[in-house]
Parts: sequence; C-alpha cells; structure tokens
Amino acid sequence: MATQIGRGGAPCVRGDPQLSHEGMRIYLISPTHYNPDGSLHKTTRYWTSAVTLPYLKAITPPEHEVSFVDELFYDVDVEAPCDVVGITAMGPQIARAYDLAAEFRRRGRKVVLGGTWVTLTAEESLRHCDAVVAGEAESVWPDVLADLAAGRSRGIYRADGWSSLDGMATFDYLSLPLLKRDAFKSSALYRMYFHWPVIFSRGCPHPCEYCAVQTYYQRSFRTRPVDDVMADLRTIQRNGGNRVLFLDDNPVAHPEKAKDLFRAMIPLKMKWASQSTINIARDPELLDLAARSGCVSLSIGLESINEESLAGVRKDFNQARRFREDIAKMRARGIQVIALIMVGLDGDTPETFSRTLQFLVDSKISFLKLFTPCPYPGTKYHADMDKAGRILDGNWARYDYGSPLIRPSGMTAEEMIDGFRYVYEGFYSVRNILRRFTPPPPGQLLESLAYIVANWKVNRYLRSHDRAWATIS
Repeated sequence: MATQIGRGGAPCVRGDPQLSHEGMRIYLISPTHYNPDGSLHKTTRYWTSAVTLPYLKAITPPEHEVSFVDELFYDVDVEAPCDVVGITAMGPQIARAYDLAAEFRRRGRKVVLGGTWVTLTAEESLRHCDAVVAGEAESVWPDVLADLAAGRSRGIYRADGWSSLDGMATFDYLSLPLLKRDAFKSSALYRMYFHWPVIFSRGCPHPCEYCAVQTYYQRSFRTRPVDDVMADLRTIQRNGGNRVLFLDDNPVAHPEKAKDLFRAMIPLKMKWASQSTINIARDPELLDLAARSGCVSLSIGLESINEESLAGVRKDFNQARRFREDIAKMRARGIQVIALIMVGLDGDTPETFSRTLQFLVDSKISFLKLFTPCPYPGTKYHADMDKAGRILDGNWARYDYGSPLIRPSGMTAEEMIDGFRYVYEGFYSVRNILRRFTPPPPGQLLESLAYIVANWKVNRYLRSHDRAWATIS
C-alpha cells in the first residue's frame, strides 16, 4: 500500500542518491489539490484525462524507466523506488505539489517541477525542488535528466523559444492515467461519458490580463499539422473511442487552420467538445464546419455580461452585447454551450448577480462554471492587484477559482461569495434546469439528456454542501 503524506509536508533535506548514467527510475506525478478541511480531493471517475504524464514518458530518453500516477484517482507512493520525481502542477495543485516535493526530497529523491504555475514563478518554485522546467519540456527535459544523472543541476532550465508541433511524439492512448479501461470496454454509458483527449494547438493570441495561458505562451499560437491530428483521431477510433475533447485553450484562434481540421474530420463521424472563444459563432463557415465535424459542446469564456468588466481585463473583444445572438447561433446548430463566468470583476456590483442569472437562463445555457477572480502569479492581473493591495489570500491551496482571493471594487468579498452561491444555486435549481432545456438544441436529444443528468447531479451537490468549492466539472 502506498504511503501517503498530509498537508504541510516534511522539512526539506537535500538528498544525493547515487544516480546512473545508464538510466534512472523516474516517477511522474500529477498531484490533486486540498479540500477546505485539508483532506485530499479525490474522485473515482472523470470525463477525460490529461496527456502530460504519458507525453513526458514518450519524450524521455529510452535508457530511463518511467512510471506515472495521477493523484486525482490514485495514491502517490512516497516510498516508490525511484531516483527522480517529476511533478507537474497548476492552480490549486501547487500547494500539494510543494508538499510532495518536500517529502520526496526528505527521502533523498531528486525532484523536478514544471508546468504553467512553475514557469511563471520559477525562482520561487526552485526553493521547493532540485530543478525547474520553465516553458515547454521538449527541448530541456533530456538535459535535466542528463545533469541529474551526473549529480548536478543548473536549477532553472528555461526553454529557448517554442517547440515545433510537427511530428510530436506519440504515446500509448491506453495508458491515459484517468482512463478506466475495464469500464470503457464494458459500459456503454462510460463510453459516452469519457472523452479522449487530443491536442491541435498550443497558446492563445488574446491579451486577457488574468490568463496564465497567454502569459505563459506570450500570446503565441501554433497548430499541429492536420494529418498528425487525424492520425491521433484514428488511433482513438481503433481503440473504440468516438468522443473527443480538444485540450486546446483556443483551437479556433487561427480560423482557416481550424476549418482545415474540421473539414478533414467530417468523414470520421466523431463527436467532440472543446474550449473556444465566442468568435466561433461570428464566422458562419467556421461554425458550420464545427457542427458538421461533430461538435456537440463548447466551453465559452464569456467571463461577464458587463462591457466595463470585460474591458477592465482586456477581454472587450468578447462584445457582451452580442452574446445572446451568438449563443442562439450555436444552439441552432445543436451545440451545447457551457458558460464560463467570473463574478466580482471591476465593474460588477451586487445587482450584477441577478442580471447574470437571468441572462444565463434566458440564453438556455446548458452548463455553468463560475469563477471568482484569481490573481494567478506571473500575470498582469496579479501584478495590478498586488500593487493595489487588493490580494486577500496568499495561500496557494486556496487558488481554486471559488475563493475570495481579491478585494472587489464594487462590493465586499462577502457579497461576492454570496453572489457566487446565488448564481450557482439559481442556475441549477430544478425550475431553471427545466427552463433551460425546453426546448433542447435541435438534433441532440441524447446529449441534452446527459446534460440534464449532469445538472441534476450539481443540484444535489449544492444542496448537500455549504459552499461550491472551486469549479464544477
């Protein structure tokens, strides 16, 4: 049985294991995050899986032995026989990542940290580990391992530019850490539930000031060759999969390249979901191709129904006045719209909450994820909030997008959280669930039934918990 550690970790004692140039045992970890009571957030089922761990294994030089674990499902074994521990983390995972790093270092293991948060806080993160991968791993990961095998470390290994997405390393899709293979084989419901992850692009060119993604990628954007993406999709089909989640932050940032992909996907007759900007609804050809290629749901970062609030974080390109028309266009093509909304931005007042709820219900949004403003370290939003003295909490474990992290300008922090609960509870009330799905998007009755079930589960969750902690997914 795996030995576990709790919150706080252990004192950090630098170890120096005898490493070998012939090969090392590498243990890769995606940590979970802490619940408000300090326990670890766990689940037994999730609707998709990240690809970071199997992809890192694929780009690891072959002389090394690699195992990995996603702590959302499985326990981390701090007694695992390994030489190097690699931990990737972002958002609320970072506190747990630091604790795990401390425990492994206390046991004499070398620890490498990487990911968006770590890249944007490289110097701070280095205090918790032996090496930091800042930026994309492809160009520096072999150097990190070679140095650790030789008993040395340069500390921060910063990627020089961006890696080409042509001919990315392939990995075994059946090794996805959150795929339940037995359930996929035996359960038609699970096969409908699980979405196989695929990457088409990296980055985002938009200037949203709160966004760690555009900060990390410095507003750059790249796509993979369509043929490479199609090869991944055919691999998924050979494995019996027919539902896909594009892990991209904004796969339509280059509309013409997205159109090329969607055209190629039409004969596959797969179903897919993704994040996207609202701009997909404003290009008729792009929206048509998305629908014809199998798009059934899109998570759209609306952020706010207030133009002033959007302008305050440089997301005024959203043009909130056009939201109702845009959403109606997507629903008319059978696409379920998942709204991502921030509450408590500058420009919001206590009256914003009732108007937001009414808008969401009237627009027949299928699912809602609420966020409180999060001053993600390294972003301009964090710098501005810090300079203004408005950051309320420096505990990284609370950076979960559902806690009062900044002092709002148009209300108190308590009013912000009260409004957060009001919108969530109102949106997922039985009455409003029925209103939002009457009628459902055309041609997608099965999808609508699945979303109604998901809405009902959230309704039950909110009734049984004092607060909606973090995002609901």
